[in-house]
Amino acid sequence: MRPLRWLPALALSVLVAAPAAAQSFQEEVAIDLRAVGEKYVSLAEAMPVDAYDWRPGEGVRSVSEVFMHIAAANMGLPANFMQVMPPAGYAQDWFGSAEQIADKAEIVGHLETAFEHVAAAIEGLTDEQLTTSVNVFGRETTWLGAVLLIQTHSHEHLGQAIAYARTNGVVPPWSM
Repeated sequence: MRPLRWLPALALSVLVAAPAAAQSFQEEVAIDLRAVGEKYVSLAEAMPVDAYDWRPGEGVRSVSEVFMHIAAANMGLPANFMQVMPPAGYAQDWFGSAEQIADKAEIVGHLETAFEHVAAAIEGLTDEQLTTSVNVFGRETTWLGAVLLIQTHSHEHLGQAIAYARTNGVVPPWSM
């Protein structure tokens, strides 16, 4: 019997099971936001153009308005709470009218830009910056609190967009 025959398999299993290199909180959130952004983009691409003006009821955001609400938030919140300015072309007046954008291709482009912007903004924060005090919608918190708001806000509206899609007969592409 060869007792050492299993040794290479054991060594390989240890390597495969080894934990990944530690990532910072900022990197973890950026990874998550990029993944959520990919879901938004794929859902926006999967939605038919004629569903972009659908809304579940009067006074509720339409499909296009939900997509643009999150794109505008992910451009504007880092500027408002963490002093990270949006890319060129996203001036203050853009934010006031962003939810009026209804062109599918334009919306997809804004989603891509917004999620990359917010992920990079968070990735670039230092641990010290995360402890900086900030007032977020009337509540005293830190930049860390603002980051968590951005992350949960993105997930909250993804759930809304999924419900809108399914109501319109669209299965989220990543769930097939």
